[in-house]
Amino acid sequence: MNILFISRNSPFESIGGIERYLNNLISFYKINSQSELFLMLPTDKASYVEKNGNINILFDNSLYLSRNYSLAKREALVKAQIFSQKIIEIIKEKNIDIICAENFHTDLPPAYSLLLNMVTMSQKIPVILQLHSFANTELQTELINQLKWDKISCVSKSIAGDCYQKGTDINFLSTHYLGVDRQEFKFEEKNALNLKKQLNLSEDNKIILTATRIIRGRNSILQEKGLINLIESFSKLSPRYPNLKLLIAIGKPPESLSSEFKVAYELLQGYIQLHNVQENTILKNFSLHEMPGVYQGSDVFVLPSENETFGQVFIEAMSCALPVIGTKVGGIPEIISDSYNGYLIPVNDSSILAQKIERLLTDRTIREGFIKAGLKTVEKKFAADRQFFSFKQMLEKVITDFN
Repeated sequence: MNILFISRNSPFESIGGIERYLNNLISFYKINSQSELFLMLPTDKASYVEKNGNINILFDNSLYLSRNYSLAKREALVKAQIFSQKIIEIIKEKNIDIICAENFHTDLPPAYSLLLNMVTMSQKIPVILQLHSFANTELQTELINQLKWDKISCVSKSIAGDCYQKGTDINFLSTHYLGVDRQEFKFEEKNALNLKKQLNLSEDNKIILTATRIIRGRNSILQEKGLINLIESFSKLSPRYPNLKLLIAIGKPPESLSSEFKVAYELLQGYIQLHNVQENTILKNFSLHEMPGVYQGSDVFVLPSENETFGQVFIEAMSCALPVIGTKVGGIPEIISDSYNGYLIPVNDSSILAQKIERLLTDRTIREGFIKAGLKTVEKKFAADRQFFSFKQMLEKVITDFN
């Protein structure tokens, strides 16, 4: 079975949920070398192909659109037509059996979804729409509901439920969690102090970790990701715990969004200064491959989002034996069972968040219980290899039913 995955989000450019998923996908196919992976990603250069064993990465300029939105509107139709022609070529050249379109309802102009549907119908192969985010506009909902997708795969039941409420046929919906690579994200005691050494901290310091993007497109998402609330909570704890540090691991944006990232970064620094915690707060970019060591060296993971489609960072933290705190929104309750493998708290309640952080730092019994339950949760529910095998079985069934 030859599968073509298409995404505008590249793990070679930025860090986010889709990029984490694609990175795990590449790792999965390297191990399962009897199958080939075909992955189409954007590039701002001339299109080219990188092949490494059974991994075929097609870097294509037709997926790259200017971040100048007025210019993007003019070039979108032209590039979408080039994109559709390229897909036909790939289908024929690589004998593609099925296509997985990653987040096409939000990440690319509608022309791409329309033309991809036309191509797959003309070439008589099925196409899957994989949803990593909610449909936030009427147009996005219509792209999901009105086009001919052979299956709509959602990364959480929360997204699937939202689609169903907005009119998606239940027979086309399925849920497949993203999963975490347990070979990469695991706890190794020998690495536990490396992060503190890297940050020039002492062994006595305790680290509250959060990891997130701070922009989506051109817009700041500091409020949506709960960072302002977390900083306020930290300001309540910091005077009483002088050895406590807040580490904000910021997801790297694409180079084309560097100016928007700078604005959000300066805004974040302003909130830190406003709450007078700048001496105990660390802002740092980490690569995806550095993140296991960041989790291993921290003491508590917190992401108090106002909205979260899934929460990949929670299962990564759990897999590295780190206790977690999240909010009762979106897909987070599908990961965290309150007071079993972590804490679930209300949105925008800095006092309760501060209390829960303090409890995990001071109550060893609760902390160790959460760690043990978190590792069990990941093993049973969120192991990447198990999720990808399940996903492949779904694709095989779609191909069989299509034919």
